[in-house]
Amino acid sequence: MARWSAFAPTADRRLVKALHEGDEEALATLYDVYAERLYDYCAALLGDLKAAEEVVHDTLIDASRRAPRLRERERLRAWLYAAARRRCLLRKRPAAMADDEAFARLDFFDREVLFLVHRHDLTGEDLAAALGITTLRAQRRLHRATQQSPEAETIVGAVAVPEPPAALRHRVLHAGTDPELAGYRTEIAARGGALTAEGMPRQPDAPSRLARRWAFASGGSVAALATAVAVMMFIGPNVAVPDLQWPGGGKPRTGTPATRTTPPRGGPVVTRPPAASRSQGQTGPETGPQLMPSPTPTRPHRPPKSPTKPPTGVLAVAPLSVHIQGRGTIGEIGLTAQGGRVDWTAADSDPNVVLSNVSGAIAAGEHVKIQVILKRQAVTLPGQTVVTVTDGGGRSTAVTVSWDLSVF
Repeated sequence: MARWSAFAPTADRRLVKALHEGDEEALATLYDVYAERLYDYCAALLGDLKAAEEVVHDTLIDASRRAPRLRERERLRAWLYAAARRRCLLRKRPAAMADDEAFARLDFFDREVLFLVHRHDLTGEDLAAALGITTLRAQRRLHRATQQSPEAETIVGAVAVPEPPAALRHRVLHAGTDPELAGYRTEIAARGGALTAEGMPRQPDAPSRLARRWAFASGGSVAALATAVAVMMFIGPNVAVPDLQWPGGGKPRTGTPATRTTPPRGGPVVTRPPAASRSQGQTGPETGPQLMPSPTPTRPHRPPKSPTKPPTGVLAVAPLSVHIQGRGTIGEIGLTAQGGRVDWTAADSDPNVVLSNVSGAIAAGEHVKIQVILKRQAVTLPGQTVVTVTDGGGRSTAVTVSWDLSVF
């Protein structure tokens, strides 16, 4: 079983403080303390050592920027496991974390909680924070998993501990400290998703508090509606409806009113008896001619004017060839709207290339730039890709992006 150093909350608090103050040695210390643990955890979740290496790299870079937002700085360990877990779950979920068949038949989340508790010593609030759930739910999940697999501690302890690649440490330190890679670090942090009010990474399988409240409220509304429908079906449609008591003690008027006054335009008010009285022979004296109001003239209908659609411009893209020289990592593509507003999108299929913007709108005469960020490895071979920029009319422009060999 893995024998990592004991967890020290005070050391984590000092490490977060050093990251917040921009200490150059803090990232190296963060790697030395947590890289092997996170690599073991990610390899178990993903079943892919290369993917685990990428997740650990991005998690540590993200932590150097956003871990200082923690309300409780001694929770750094839980923050790192939560950040790594989120990135793993967004990739895929494995079939097993150990060779034991009974353990492999457990639910994914039951296997995970046993792995975190018995192999990585996460318990209590730290376990709950890493999973993105409440402490009570974490305890229930652990209890259920332990009942299903009583030998879990022995099983997960027998799993071999993978060793991170030797070049990973250099890659993390280079990407986390090189001034030219500031945009790359921002992009990595953005992929880490939103943080909770406590500063912890949100988990993709855990609903937010707002979502839980909405589910509770909508569930109550659905229950009330179902009850009302059931009552109506039970009592039937022919039930007498009682009179409604309106404000002021009266009832709403039904039928024909006793009297009706018709104010003629520009003439006296004429009072007419109700139609029912006249039909029964109850006639009254005529007081004069019954004047009818003159109809109000109506204006001819005019269809609304359709709004004038602004002219659509032409998207100019330059340059059509971008070369990232030496050990550089960033190139730029310029976009200009000519003659009107232009909507645009950009796409690239190479996983080693990231675009700073993938869509937007440009007003007439304005100019924007797309940064093409190359994720260099320890050894990056020369290569090229094509970035396709498309305007709102479907016209596409291809920009060739190439880069040189680099060895870090």
